[in-house]
Amino acid sequence: MHEHKGFDDEAATWDDDPGHEERQLAVARAIEEAVSLSPRMSVVDVGGGTGRLSILLADRVGSVVVTDPSSGMVQVARERIEAAGLGDRLRAVQADLTVNRLGGAYDVVWSSMALHHVHDLDGLLRSVAGLLVDGGRLAIADLDEDADGAFHAGKADFDGHHGFDRQHLGEQLARAGFADVSFVDATTILKGDREFGVFLCTATKVPEPAENH
Repeated sequence: MHEHKGFDDEAATWDDDPGHEERQLAVARAIEEAVSLSPRMSVVDVGGGTGRLSILLADRVGSVVVTDPSSGMVQVARERIEAAGLGDRLRAVQADLTVNRLGGAYDVVWSSMALHHVHDLDGLLRSVAGLLVDGGRLAIADLDEDADGAFHAGKADFDGHHGFDRQHLGEQLARAGFADVSFVDATTILKGDREFGVFLCTATKVPEPAENH
């Protein structure tokens, strides 16, 4: 994730974009439909930005740690969490989970539109698997494959993934220790005169095989 600086600069006004809000509402709904959430659950939000998705879903779970590599985003997330009166359940920390370790074991990991910024996707997925309890659930929303890179065409410094091929992402998840991988269409994003599909992918953390001693 080399784009922290851009996100630091955009953090304060990020949620003012009505498209961002519509997207997070759609993703929140898709997660509610796909994952059985409960008030006992602890959650990690990967690349959570301003924390909007976690704030929308806060009433459905017990606690959320919102992580983001951008200090600007984390600062805004802390302000938004405080303003929403959710400081007892939500906290925001600056962390890039491909390299930073997060303590604890969690029931759910969710993420919205963050994966395409991650270079070491296999590393991140292994790291996320390590955060989840056996049977824990992963819910990732991101762009469907955008082979010609049109979605990020206006961003000269973008060096991430141009969306994801669902089958290939499913194979990466299986290698990282997940099963029951499934995809649904979550929403679409209109850019210019093109619609870009956003999927919600859910998967379940498989227990690691017991080592024979």
